[in-house]
Amino acid sequence: MGRESDEETGGKRSVEASGSGSIAAGGNIGNAFTGVANGFVIQAGHIGHLSPGPSADERPAAAREDRATATEHDRYGGVLDPAEWRPVGEVEPLEFGVGPTRHIPGQADVPPYVPRDCDDELRSKLAHSGLVLVLGERYVGKSYTAWHGVRSLEGYRLYAPDPGEDLRAVLAALKGVPGKYVVWLDELTDHLGEGGLDRRLLGPLARLGVVLLGTMRFEEYYRRRMMSDPIGLALTQARTVEVPRKWSDAELERLKDLDDPRAYPAYMWSGEEGAASYFAIGHTMYDEWRRPGTKVEHPRGQLLVRAAVDLARCGVKGAVPTELLRQVQEQYGTEERESFEDALAWATTRMFGVSGLLVAGEEHRTWRAYGALVAGAEALRAEDLRAEDLEPVPDAVWWLLLDAAEGGARIDREAVLDAARAALRPRIEAGEPDLMVALAERVGGDERADLIRRAAEAGHREAAEEWAAHLVDAGEEAAAIRYLEIAAQGGSVEAAREAGRLHRERAEALLRTAAEAGDGAAAHELGDLLLGYGRGDAFRWFVRAVRAGHEEAATSLGRALYYRNSPDAEFWLRRGAALGDAHAVHSLAAYLHRVGDHDEEAERLFREAKEAGHPAASRSLGALLLRMGNGPWDEVTRLLQEDAAQGSGDAAYWLSLHHRKRGDTDEADKWLHRAAELDHYFAMRALGLLPVPPGDQPDTVDE
Repeated sequence: MGRESDEETGGKRSVEASGSGSIAAGGNIGNAFTGVANGFVIQAGHIGHLSPGPSADERPAAAREDRATATEHDRYGGVLDPAEWRPVGEVEPLEFGVGPTRHIPGQADVPPYVPRDCDDELRSKLAHSGLVLVLGERYVGKSYTAWHGVRSLEGYRLYAPDPGEDLRAVLAALKGVPGKYVVWLDELTDHLGEGGLDRRLLGPLARLGVVLLGTMRFEEYYRRRMMSDPIGLALTQARTVEVPRKWSDAELERLKDLDDPRAYPAYMWSGEEGAASYFAIGHTMYDEWRRPGTKVEHPRGQLLVRAAVDLARCGVKGAVPTELLRQVQEQYGTEERESFEDALAWATTRMFGVSGLLVAGEEHRTWRAYGALVAGAEALRAEDLRAEDLEPVPDAVWWLLLDAAEGGARIDREAVLDAARAALRPRIEAGEPDLMVALAERVGGDERADLIRRAAEAGHREAAEEWAAHLVDAGEEAAAIRYLEIAAQGGSVEAAREAGRLHRERAEALLRTAAEAGDGAAAHELGDLLLGYGRGDAFRWFVRAVRAGHEEAATSLGRALYYRNSPDAEFWLRRGAALGDAHAVHSLAAYLHRVGDHDEEAERLFREAKEAGHPAASRSLGALLLRMGNGPWDEVTRLLQEDAAQGSGDAAYWLSLHHRKRGDTDEADKWLHRAAELDHYFAMRALGLLPVPPGDQPDTVDE
């Protein structure tokens, strides 16, 4: 247990020293060992009881030493040898009670001192004997400031008594021993009371030229100073220097310029709590957040703190309203074991007397993460020491924040956007299309265009459609085709249609260029393309192709003449058939059947085209045999059924006619409906699915 306070003992205390470093009874104090303190062997007569751990002021309450009462002994007389006191310049910060920060390999446990604005004032007050007090709250850097100040006392030697040590022995030891001396009283409250510092002891020490330097908390100093007892009267004589918790802009600038890897994160994230607090307990606060026990005891609270930390990592520098914090936290999941209200209450509870893991903002019910948590998370991410709660910020959090800022939330949208760009850049460079599109939806201008283009190239359907539309609007239709094909492959019907249109127009333009240059094959292809459109100028390109010596154009020219009911069609179709063109053979058979009296030759030609693999030959042959009325019915139905099974509406329609003539109404209706399903015009007209113009259904075999 800790030692009782002066108030609890009525202002009295024994003269017993306490702690593991108390002075051994008997012997010459100049040669006595005081014991082992936190790994250091301390020899009395040097600096007294100084340990490399945090002072009583600078360490968490839970870490205070258990000070057992030592054996009583007489502390008066020649018990101290000032000649053995150490020069102030040799005392290290850890010995002075400055607590170490998180260990970084290759770096000192205590960062280099950052000059404080009060340094000059402290040095001027240390230039005179008497009591000098460095005042401040917990973890504001009082001990480090005092250490730096005392080093200005050139030629002085320093003694640091144990808390509870009888200071009258110090006075006795110094009498008649000229010199320059400093007595270091870290956490002065531990050195008050009988045998401790009071007005009766302060005066004689001051007259000997001794500087008594101590630290004290504001509230304790002002409370004790109001008392009229010897302690209060001593405190009224103190020269005080106040160390504020929040660092000034000038102090932060000096911190930023410090040559230490811990300096810039502290500059960035120490915030209102101050850099000294950041260094002293920031790593402890971080460990409290991340420890496994916290996840068990406060599962939602741990997620809530992560949400606040990630808000800072996302560029949100200030506090955010509770509701926005809740929305962000829910992106990490919910925990039924702990309500949001309970999680918030835990996360905002002050720890170590300084701050909660969440810090209240200036506006009511606004919160931000304690800065050291953000710095710790960023440090681990930089070192790639990932833990479950330190994974990258979820994408949904970025979109939530950007959308909230767009919707009027008091968030610096540009700062969040810059942070998003930096965090998401590796994945964008790796080609994640969904991520690019999501970010593109929240930016504009050239950045949006670039993201859409890259997403399109990575295969994103919607992005490909948008980028293709952009290119078409810009008059770059040829370039747009590539992206339309990507979208079409992704399932976009509109893109497929537009790609087909552009391909057709592009093909026509290119073929026309080649045909006009005298290329017969190009003229042939252009004619076929235009004939499919029903364009009247197709005929002239077939003529050009033939004139250019492109014999393969004979079939196309013959078909064009056939459609014009020209008797010259037979001539050109026979020339095409002589070249072995199955299309010419099929078209010639159809033509001969149409003009009449050539059914036997037509049948032979249809069979020849079928053998050559013409896709329409089977149904054309079946239809011809059906109309001739003298064919083998099994062959007719087999031919038509085979073709209907391959998706031919014509074959299904002719089967319906065949079965109806034979009186098989059910079978006829089945094939009629099948033909309609295959979009056969006459079948759909017969079933009333299309408007019916005047006239009868055709009764001739046509292509």
